[in-house]
Amino acid sequence: MKFTLVLLFSLVYSGLVSGIEYYSDTYDNIDVDAIINSDRLLNQYVNCILDKGPCTADGRSIKHILPEAIATKCERCNDKQKQVARKVSNHLKKHRPNTWTEFLEIYDPDKKYIASYEQFLTQA
Repeated sequence: MKFTLVLLFSLVYSGLVSGIEYYSDTYDNIDVDAIINSDRLLNQYVNCILDKGPCTADGRSIKHILPEAIATKCERCNDKQKQVARKVSNHLKKHRPNTWTEFLEIYDPDKKYIASYEQFLTQA
């Protein structure tokens, strides 16, 4: 019990000190590999994000945070979300370059953020 309280207070304190309110971790346990390795699933997410089809709840959530995440190099993302953002973005760049181009046209039409976001994608 004592350990749990210490852990809880340290997490709250670290959040207050950093001043960053992270995105919800509700969808952090989604199997991203299953999605990017399935044309059907990946197409559903891509169509949602590119306004070409309906969105699931998690698709809407992702779509909602994308503009800010790109503009800030995923500053409010937790480590898992950063890993997923890199994996999916790099997959699209490599295997679906036309989709990546469409994505950038929607979420960074003025190309203000792509250079810094590309830098974020190469970080480990």
